[in-house]
Amino acid sequence: MNEEENTQALSFSDYLPSVGIVGVIFALVSFVIGLFFGYQQINSEPSGSFMSPMMFSGVVICLVSALAGLLAVWHFTREVTPYMTLGQGALIGFLTGAVIVLFSVVLSELWILIFDPDYTTKMMDAAIANIEAMEMPEANKQQMIDAVADSMAGGQSIWQQIFWGVPITGLINLVTGLIGVKVFAEKKEETF
Repeated sequence: MNEEENTQALSFSDYLPSVGIVGVIFALVSFVIGLFFGYQQINSEPSGSFMSPMMFSGVVICLVSALAGLLAVWHFTREVTPYMTLGQGALIGFLTGAVIVLFSVVLSELWILIFDPDYTTKMMDAAIANIEAMEMPEANKQQMIDAVADSMAGGQSIWQQIFWGVPITGLINLVTGLIGVKVFAEKKEETF
């Protein structure tokens, strides 16, 4: 098979192993990091600091999951073809981000349903206790407490988590997928 056929004759199913394997691995890693920091928040004494474990977890999860598009492209170039276009890398990155969100939402819901039904309530109580320990005017504290209570009491539905998570995580991994093409894919020689 020549180089041009390698980049043109790919079907959607050629992308799925790289997208699926890397997406599921990063979803598991993101889920475990989220649980780790969540239970850190629940089990810690209220410090009154803005940088709580819950706030820190979002940053760590975002940074870790951003590498998924890069690694999915690396996997694809090793297993399917070393020749890729930027569009193919963007597609792999976006789909990997979508798999991360879908699988981690399912894992989170299963965790809450099976292992710890009070997890959300405990997180809300810990976040409110931390806010109450902050040194700020009472009116500001109450606004923050109300915001936390509103966001966590109803909780985001599965569909809201997917609706917001897929575009954000997908776009981040789309960018890292493009970087992956530039780093890992071989360039076709142009003939004139």
